[in-house]
Amino acid sequence: MTPSSENIRGTSALPYHLMLEREKNIEIEIYTFNNNELSDEKIKKVENELDVTIKKVPLPKWFFLVFKFRLLFVRLFLKYPIHHYISLPKRYVDEIKAKRPDLIWVYGAEWSKVVNQFKGFQRIHSLPDSEALYYYRMLGQRFVTHDWKKFWRCVFMYPKFLALERNYAIDSSIHYHLVGEEDKAFLKKMNPKIQAHFIRHPHYEIKEKMGERREERHFFQPKIKLLIAGQYNFYMKQEADLLNEVLRMNNEKLKGQYTITFLGKGWDTHVKNLKKAGYEVNHIKFAPDYIEEICKYDIQITPIAIGTGTKGKVLDALANGLLVIGTPYALENIAVKHGESCIEYKHPQEVVDVLMNIPKNLKKYERMAWAGREAILKYHGRSLISQTLFSIFKKQQFYKDV
Repeated sequence: MTPSSENIRGTSALPYHLMLEREKNIEIEIYTFNNNELSDEKIKKVENELDVTIKKVPLPKWFFLVFKFRLLFVRLFLKYPIHHYISLPKRYVDEIKAKRPDLIWVYGAEWSKVVNQFKGFQRIHSLPDSEALYYYRMLGQRFVTHDWKKFWRCVFMYPKFLALERNYAIDSSIHYHLVGEEDKAFLKKMNPKIQAHFIRHPHYEIKEKMGERREERHFFQPKIKLLIAGQYNFYMKQEADLLNEVLRMNNEKLKGQYTITFLGKGWDTHVKNLKKAGYEVNHIKFAPDYIEEICKYDIQITPIAIGTGTKGKVLDALANGLLVIGTPYALENIAVKHGESCIEYKHPQEVVDVLMNIPKNLKKYERMAWAGREAILKYHGRSLISQTLFSIFKKQQFYKDV
């Protein structure tokens, strides 16, 4: 995928922000299959923002034919995920080798074939999550069995990614980069001899002026503003439905204290139910400036039921001074601590208990929100994370995982 400041048709924001505040002496040329289909105009904008050059590489004809003629069933018979079978055309390999780069950096779990085309060069392979761990977790969740399509997708994809990760090359010049501690541990269990590193996910955009105003203003009054952000999809469905029900059941205790806003698509039923229960509820399906929008709220509840790696929308909220109340999956791999800089919950009723307590102890939770912001700026800063990543090849050794 071509890097972009926000995720566009895939996880394209992580490499963008890893490059954005890199050290000035690091020059980068990007070769991209452009799987996320950025326009030429957008690519030019990214070049200017990152001070890089970007070259588009054509995907192989067989790949287009598979999708054009809907031959996706062939994936069932492949040992590995389909993108693994794509390699970089020889003329591009020769062109890159002729430049004698200090580092080849490949982004995306399935592209190990491309990594192996540059033997003899220092290489970083950013996965950035263990896809095998994702499917392993999915199969371990009971709710998967209630959706036969998703269940069978997990059954078929898990062994493919497991085989892929087990067969990553063991080479002293290849370092595997992940943004999840459990992801790294799972990968190392499957492939013990590879060099795998957990590096915290960088935060994305912050509104400095908005943050300063928040520190002075504290939580809104007379009603505190709650935000639930993200699409209503499989990742949130189970926990979001449970949360919605306990909020509805406790409406008399909470409706006078809070307004609730859903930011993202698919929340129509939840909005309708909570309005019926007497809450003041808003629904914003799309925000032109996502960061500016989330800065209008005090608290973000993130009811994520499944996933791996680090959740970008949680980092966005924390970095911009919101108090985050989230599930263990929402908060994993983020440098915050329950009761000090965030609230972690396992059962939805715990959310109600916290929401009832917040108006009685405003200063405590305002300080907690600000502690979360400070933790993200300190431990997830883009320049720190970028420096840590690129130190792999600069010193031929790796700093302690951060």
